[in-house]
Amino acid sequence: MLGVIGDVVQDVVVWTEEEVRPATDTKSQISMTRGGSAANVAAFAAHRYPTRFIGCVGDDLGGHVVERELAGHGVDVQLQRRGDTGMIVVLIDEGGERNMFPSRGASGMLEPVDPAWLEDLRILHITGYSLQNEPTASSVIEAARTVKAAGGQLSFDVSSTGMIDLYGQDAFVDLMVELEPDYISANQDETAMLGLATEDGPGPLLERLDGLLLARAGKDSTRVMRGCDVLATVPVVPAEVVRDLTGAGDAFNAGFLTAILHDPGPEPDLVAAVEAAHALARRVLAHAGASEGDEAPSLLDPA
Repeated sequence: MLGVIGDVVQDVVVWTEEEVRPATDTKSQISMTRGGSAANVAAFAAHRYPTRFIGCVGDDLGGHVVERELAGHGVDVQLQRRGDTGMIVVLIDEGGERNMFPSRGASGMLEPVDPAWLEDLRILHITGYSLQNEPTASSVIEAARTVKAAGGQLSFDVSSTGMIDLYGQDAFVDLMVELEPDYISANQDETAMLGLATEDGPGPLLERLDGLLLARAGKDSTRVMRGCDVLATVPVVPAEVVRDLTGAGDAFNAGFLTAILHDPGPEPDLVAAVEAAHALARRVLAHAGASEGDEAPSLLDPA
């Protein structure tokens, strides 16, 4: 089973249909959806591989809606309840770019999890966003250590340069070295900030890690690196429709991890896995919010 632990919120998504008009009304469309990077990965992955989500929500309407929505995707949902369910307002301009205003609420209140929730996980995926607040940060780190100690693998999405700043760059680097993630997912700004990669190839931090780096670069090719080597450079097929960038990185992670888990060979086909990640991200780009629309594949369909 794939495990995903960390942030889950309600997203209030605002699509502006004109330039923002200060101090008065701006024509827009607004919807409320499930959000949070970790929860998004679980929702996308569960259609393709058995997936468990572990997180914290409030014992309120928002929390019950989020739980029901995730379960509707086939996710095995394991939640603690305290505080108020987190919420993020996502403002999307006419070009699809996002500005986010988070209030993480219960998402930052996850306490140590039931060990039974971690026992059967082949891979645990964590996000940098989950390191922002205590006790969630310590609970997620302890869960990662538990899965690694039991022989499972760890996937780590760096999440954002802002998150690195909040945590402290040196502390963030030390944590990555300590946790030894098997898979690291990061965009161009994040890889540069941490020294994971440069324009020419692997960076100095990657040489200290044993994990595989998925260096995403938007419309440009994704580079797959380990140590001092570039193992593959996988072109990105252009998206025909870009409705909303929300959740595209999460879709990439879900597509890659489920492809790896479906690969029966001793050495997974990394190029094929990245191509599956790109394909799922393209699906999500074409729909509003962190969604692939109403035509998502059935559970266990690896497509």
